[in-house]
Amino acid sequence: MAAGLGLALWAAIAGAQGVGFLTEQERLASYCAGVSEARVRDMELFLKEQCAASSRRDCRDTAQALQQAKLRDRRLWDYLTRQIFTSRDQGRRERTLAQKQIAKGNDDWLACKRRDPAKRAEELLVCRDSQGCLIDVRFGFLD
Repeated sequence: MAAGLGLALWAAIAGAQGVGFLTEQERLASYCAGVSEARVRDMELFLKEQCAASSRRDCRDTAQALQQAKLRDRRLWDYLTRQIFTSRDQGRRERTLAQKQIAKGNDDWLACKRRDPAKRAEELLVCRDSQGCLIDVRFGFLD
């Protein structure tokens, strides 16, 4: 009886600690949330600094892209909040891993933006990875 109770208690504690890794979907959502965060900041800054009361085509296109990016960003954060940050099935390790992926996505987007103008984005892994977050079909699990 005591062994059974001990085993049940151990299982409950182990369950609350999480599995120690992120699933591929959780990793992708975390990374892309970081990319989205940096990208939204870039677009908002562009609109604020260069598009005040402007009807230029690039301003309209950026405003439209910003609205779409904010929608995807909200969906990513809803997913991450539900799956990792408020889930009782996840522990501190998973939250830390998610935060690291968010920071990596943010850093990769900025590194791609700051690349040598002579380098094409397709040539750099950070650009390919971060621009992959712009492909809607990758996020079917958010629906």
